[in-house]
Amino acid sequence: MKSLEQWVDESSLEQLPVLRRTALSIAYLAKNAEGLSANDISEVVLHDPLMTLKVIGYANGRVHGRFGAEIATLHSAVIMLGVPPFFKHFASLASIEDIRPVHDKESEGLLTCLSRAHHAAWQARDMAILRADIKSEEVYVGTMLHDMGEMVMWCIAPDAMLKILKVVRRQKVSREDAEKGILGFTLWEFQLALVAKWKLPDLLLMFMDNKNATNSRALMAIIGAALARHAAVGWHSPKLLADYEVIAGQFNFPTDEVIAIVHRNALVEGRHWEAFHVPPAAAWLPMLPGEWPEEPDDDEAPGQAGGGVCLMPHPGELQRIMDEITAHLNGTLNLHDMLSLVLQGMHQGIGLNRVVFALMTADRAAVRAKYVMGADEGSPLRNFQFDTRTPHLFSRLLTKMQSVWVNASNAPNFAALLPEPISEMIGGKDGFYAMSIFVHDKPIGMMYADRRHGHCELDEQSYQEFKRLCLRAAQGLSHLGKR
Repeated sequence: MKSLEQWVDESSLEQLPVLRRTALSIAYLAKNAEGLSANDISEVVLHDPLMTLKVIGYANGRVHGRFGAEIATLHSAVIMLGVPPFFKHFASLASIEDIRPVHDKESEGLLTCLSRAHHAAWQARDMAILRADIKSEEVYVGTMLHDMGEMVMWCIAPDAMLKILKVVRRQKVSREDAEKGILGFTLWEFQLALVAKWKLPDLLLMFMDNKNATNSRALMAIIGAALARHAAVGWHSPKLLADYEVIAGQFNFPTDEVIAIVHRNALVEGRHWEAFHVPPAAAWLPMLPGEWPEEPDDDEAPGQAGGGVCLMPHPGELQRIMDEITAHLNGTLNLHDMLSLVLQGMHQGIGLNRVVFALMTADRAAVRAKYVMGADEGSPLRNFQFDTRTPHLFSRLLTKMQSVWVNASNAPNFAALLPEPISEMIGGKDGFYAMSIFVHDKPIGMMYADRRHGHCELDEQSYQEFKRLCLRAAQGLSHLGKR
C-alpha cells in the first residue's frame, strides 16, 4: 500500500485531464486570442472543476514568494498570468474522454464527482449573491474545489475509488472509514497535503474545511457541497431537509422558498450536463420518494468487496449509544430498537466489522442468530447457530455471564473447543470476541464480533469496550423483561 506521501509526490497539476469541451474551447480561444479579456477565458474555465484547479494551482505556484498575494479567483489568475502566457502554458490539454471511454465505471466515477462539484458551486454562488457578497466568485471556486482530493484521486487511482464506493455501499460504513481502509488515509488528509504542495490560498482552504461552518461565507461553500452530494442520490432524503433548514436560517426564508430556489438552481445548472456525460442532479427531481436503488456488483463475487477494510473506532459515537441505552433503561425501547443500538455501537462505535446477536430458542436447546451486521451476503456467519447441549466453547460460555477473546496467542488452548462446523461458520479458530448475555440470572443468548477482514486485528481496548457494551445491553434487556 502506498503511503500518503507517495500519492502526493505522484500527483501533479500537469497530469490532470480536463473535460473535452474545455480543451476544445481553450484551443478555439487560443486561435482567436486577440482582444480576449480575462473574463472571456475565466468564463470557459469556471465550468470545469479540474481546469479550475489547474489554473488556480499554477497561478499560485508562480506568484508564491514573489508578490506574496494569494489568488483565489480565475479572473485574478488570468490577469496575473497574462493572456498569451496562459495559452502558451495550457496549449496541450489532455481530455478525460480521450483517456478512457466515458461510460466505463472509472470515467463515470470521475465525471459524476466533477458534475457534483459544478452543481455545488452553482448553488453556493447563488447563496453568496443572495447575501450580497461582492466576491461571489471566491465562494464559487472554493465550493468547486471543496472535494478536490476526491477529484484528484479519481484521476490517479480510479480503481481504489471504486473499491471505496463498494465498501460504503455494502458494509454501510462511513466514507472516511472506507477511505482509511482502502488507502490508509482519508481523502481529506490527501487534500490538505495537496493544498500545501500546490500552495493554494488559505481562503480556499477556509471554504473547503467543514469546521469553518461558523463563518457565513464558508458556510455557503460547505452547505453547497453537502447539498450537491445529498441531491446526487435523490431529492427526498432527511439530510437534504436539514440542508434546506440551514439555508432558511441563514436568510430567514421559509423552507418552501428555499426548496424552490435550490430546485431552480439545479435545473439551470443541469443544462450543462452534456459536458459531464452523466445525468445531473436535476434529472432526479421528478422522482417520487423511496429507496434509492443500489448498483449491482456484477464484476465481483459475493464476499469480496471491502475484504481489507478495517473500521475506525469512534469513541464519541460509542459513548452516545451507551448514554442512549442508559436513558432507556426504564423499558421505553423495544427489543428491536435496543439491539439495533447495541449492534450500531459494536459496528460504528468500537469498529468491529462483523457483529452477531444470537438468541436462545424457546426450548433452550439452541442459540440462533437474531441480528447480524457486517457479514457479506452468502457468509456462513449469517446463519450463526449452535447446539447448547453439545460441549464446545460457546455452550460453555452459557454457564455464566462471561466473555472470551480468542486470538493467535491463545488459539491453541481453544482449538479442541471449536469443532469444525463452528470454525467454518465463523471463518476460523481465532480472532473473535464472544460473550454470553444473561437476564435475571438466566442465559438468553450471545454476542459475537470479529474483524474478519484482511489485515484487521482485534485489540485489548476494543475487547474492553465490547464487554462494556455487552453488559449495558444485558442491563437494557433485563428492563425489557420487566415490562
